[in-house]
Amino acid sequence: MPEQGVSVTCEGGLDLVGTTHNLFRTPGVATALKNYESSIHGGYRRINGFTKFGSAQPSGTDDVEGIFRYCQGVVACAGANIYYSTNGNSWTQVNKDTYQSKTGTVSVTAGAATVTGSGTSFTTEFAVNDDIKINNEVFNVLSITDNLNLTVDGNFASSASSQVIKKNGANDSQLSSGSAIARTNQADCKFALYEGDTQHGELFIVDGVNKPAMLKITVAGGVNTYSFKEVERSAPDKSKFATIFGERLILAGDSDNPQVVSYSTRLKPEDFTGASAGTIDIGDKIQTVKPFRNKLIVFCESSIFQVSGLDGTPVVSGVTKNIGCVHGNTVQEIGGDLVFLAPDGLRTIAGTARIDDIELGSISRKILPLFRDNIFPNLSTIEFSSMVVREKSQYRLFYYQSGLSNPQQKGIIGTFKVASTGAVGYEWSETEGIPARRVHAGTDTNGNEVLYHAEVDGRVYNHDTGNDFDGANIIAIYKTPDLDYGDSGVRKTLYYIKTSIRAEGTNSNLTVLPRYDFESPNVPQPSEISLGNLISVSTFGNAVFGTAIFGGTLFPQQRATLTGSGFTNNFRIRSAGNQAPYTVSGFYVDFIAGGRI
Repeated sequence: MPEQGVSVTCEGGLDLVGTTHNLFRTPGVATALKNYESSIHGGYRRINGFTKFGSAQPSGTDDVEGIFRYCQGVVACAGANIYYSTNGNSWTQVNKDTYQSKTGTVSVTAGAATVTGSGTSFTTEFAVNDDIKINNEVFNVLSITDNLNLTVDGNFASSASSQVIKKNGANDSQLSSGSAIARTNQADCKFALYEGDTQHGELFIVDGVNKPAMLKITVAGGVNTYSFKEVERSAPDKSKFATIFGERLILAGDSDNPQVVSYSTRLKPEDFTGASAGTIDIGDKIQTVKPFRNKLIVFCESSIFQVSGLDGTPVVSGVTKNIGCVHGNTVQEIGGDLVFLAPDGLRTIAGTARIDDIELGSISRKILPLFRDNIFPNLSTIEFSSMVVREKSQYRLFYYQSGLSNPQQKGIIGTFKVASTGAVGYEWSETEGIPARRVHAGTDTNGNEVLYHAEVDGRVYNHDTGNDFDGANIIAIYKTPDLDYGDSGVRKTLYYIKTSIRAEGTNSNLTVLPRYDFESPNVPQPSEISLGNLISVSTFGNAVFGTAIFGGTLFPQQRATLTGSGFTNNFRIRSAGNQAPYTVSGFYVDFIAGGRI
């Protein structure tokens, strides 16, 4: 009989719920997709690796409990301290008393906001909005009359005279000699950046154990000025969650009141005493809080609420009282929706065409076995983290499980994309070997996206970069569903396969493994076959004359001769090494049809 051929486009992502016969009709999906990502440009791309962020650990082997990109560098919480570094080669401890004594002494009166100086230089040493401390009471400067008189933004609780007036802000030398403000037993730290009108904004840090902390770093003439303090002024002492909404700092998850949301005075994120500050009792244990359009979404254990109207009388309304959030660390905003892990898999909160209306959606049906088998039975030993990789339109969820080695740690990647059919949705894949216990996605000073993660070795890592897992090989597996080529009743003898693969550099470790008749042990099964060497294409303006190889194609087809026959077969494409990523966009199979048996 004459040769026949079938082309398959790689799209659809991981499908773990489709039946065998359903998958005959969707040959481009994957039944295994490990350490690949569904590319927004089409096909399945082998993921990048990760590398160390610099050579030093913030606090020795102490676990890193939080990471945040801030002020041209990285803030990391480790041990009982908070550190800052621009390159990862040296770390500066910043959780210190950064208030510096200024000229003269002052007197204050209980119930009043005025400060009277003696030998002071208010006009030259202070400015409006400066953070000051007098007799252990902290305020911001509201106005300055002259060198001896100023007003703060609140009333003093106690009268005092001959007091030292201090201003928050220390240079590197002053910081090194400052006394530490210990962050005892901090864990799973959360961050909220209030941009305001300062150079890099104010970074608020909560951990569910210590008082909320505020860190501000400014840079002038190459000199850093550090301001650090624990937030007082009626802020909840042990808040676990923080975000910015309605020009306020929102705190929630205090262990003494786990159902209460607290919000600061508008435009004063450190002040929870003003007329526009307050609290809201939600009535369910809060898992996290996230802004969504003009609402504050409160995720709870068994329900979800939305809050609005903080400038007047707050309005609380239910989104659902039947579905809760498994863990707050799974909540991210992507594609105009909020994604979160519910008891039945990943769901979204999405806006609708109606004003102020939102709806719930389910997005992980094709990978429900991962949650059923890997995640939900092990919730007591799992630490969740998630991030959005905006350049790739990806939601990444990692479930770090204690007791497993780094090569066993797993995660899930969902790429939000438009399929060739025009359908919009998520295509899923898995990661294995990325021990991401804490993660963060931010931007550098040029607006470029930067990603970080941390495990339990005390280090911070650059995420999604390089060709290996910090020196370990990346093992990537893509397995197709069983293919019947349109007729499962006819035996086919396979002749060859052409895979369309775009290389991003040299790669010589790809193999293809055909398996016949649902991998039956009664059918002879061939050995793994090399797909040959991949070489990235040279393009005008980028290639180097005399070094690059010209004349290549963007998606070269790697041909491999096949052996064996069967009524159906699948293919497994595998690579294991530290060479460049590549994208499998599709493949063509040539075969000879036999008789019916």
